Amino acid sequence: MSRAEYDVAIVGGASAGLAAALTLGRSNRTTVVFDTGEPRNKPAAHAHNIFTRDGTSPMELLAIGRQQLLQYPSVEFRSERVVSVENSGNRFTIATENGGIYSVRRVILATGVRDILPDIPGMSELWGSKIVHCPYCHGWELRNTSIALIANGDTALHLATLVRNLNPDLIVLTNGASTINTEKQELLVHKGISVVETPIAAISDDSDGIRISLEDGSVLHRTAAYARAALHFNSQLAVQLGCELTEAGSVQVDYMQQTTVPGVFAVGDLSHPGMHQVAIAASGGHKAGAMCNSQLCEEDFNRTQ
Repeated sequence: MSRAEYDVAIVGGASAGLAAALTLGRSNRTTVVFDTGEPRNKPAAHAHNIFTRDGTSPMELLAIGRQQLLQYPSVEFRSERVVSVENSGNRFTIATENGGIYSVRRVILATGVRDILPDIPGMSELWGSKIVHCPYCHGWELRNTSIALIANGDTALHLATLVRNLNPDLIVLTNGASTINTEKQELLVHKGISVVETPIAAISDDSDGIRISLEDGSVLHRTAAYARAALHFNSQLAVQLGCELTEAGSVQVDYMQQTTVPGVFAVGDLSHPGMHQVAIAASGGHKAGAMCNSQLCEEDFNRTQ
């Protein structure tokens, strides 16, 4: 039977949320996980840099996580979108899009981020396959191939520094006037990395890579491209609750993922502006789950009635 009251609600059922649920399930905490099945890494065929699971598809990882949670009866899942969370004093009231109302003692926000891609035709279709964002996640598979870096300014320089270790054949596409420091741009050229400022007209799939069409009519053929999307932190619920945000837009948390609002935690990509990787997200989820349980245990132990 569905319970209206739980110890903990986790909003978001990807790596961070499932890791928190695992810790809470093993602590016999009644937990409800709200998940709409839209993880950020869904377009990727494989997830990498994950101890013991390197190369597993993101969706398979989540399926394994949910399957392993079945042995913990205190954990339940709801395929519902949370629209509001209110602080009711010693509890929180959660409302879902289809009218569900839930009362919980702790809230873990694992709502993640959304990538905002440059407005270049064809980029969204190739995102996660031949256009990627992270050399730690995709670099080994793309090593020693021809790579384009679609970025500008300090971001372009940072990417070039990392990717050149794996791919000597690099070209930087700033998609407009370069904002790379003149001295650093000269260093790139000295390292054999050309910088092209011509705007990109479109990117299309090719049999052995990608075809990048520039607005001046020229065409570049590359095996793949790295691009840094702008990030939209899905922090609406955190803002509703009064959680402080960082300058970058992530939710401010302490070492154990506690936000500035007592009883509210933020984990995964939502809780930090950089190093968005599956293993790091899961680590934060475990920490938040453990701290939630610790706080609840202390409350229960000290209760006089």
